[in-house]
Amino acid sequence: MYTIAQIVELLGLSSENQARNRIEAIRDLLTGALRRGRNNQLLVTEGGMELLRALHALCESGHTLKEAGDLLRYKADHNDTMLASHKHHTGSSRTEQGGWEVLIDHLRHQLRSLEARVAALEHRVAVGTGSLPWWQR
Repeated sequence: MYTIAQIVELLGLSSENQARNRIEAIRDLLTGALRRGRNNQLLVTEGGMELLRALHALCESGHTLKEAGDLLRYKADHNDTMLASHKHHTGSSRTEQGGWEVLIDHLRHQLRSLEARVAALEHRVAVGTGSLPWWQR
């Protein structure tokens, strides 16, 4: 079990507030990993510390705290889905196959869709068939 002060030291943060903000950003993922110690001190299990390390690594790579938390949630949701479908098909619980690849494919599909919509709008404006903006009506 890790205290807030130990989390600050292990992650190389500058204040306890930063550690608390990281915990709050993924509190829903840490539900089973948070405990209260003596004097109502907040404690984090080893599994929770792994999630905080992953969150910190994402933040260090340029993501905001919210973006990093959302990525961890997506990965956790995807792993739960893969676990359920993999158990259903094979009776096994191995889930680490392709989690990030699925996210990348999903984002790639969204990007293609948005590119097509922008191209269609640009074509409408170039041809002059688009509706006039509100300030020109």
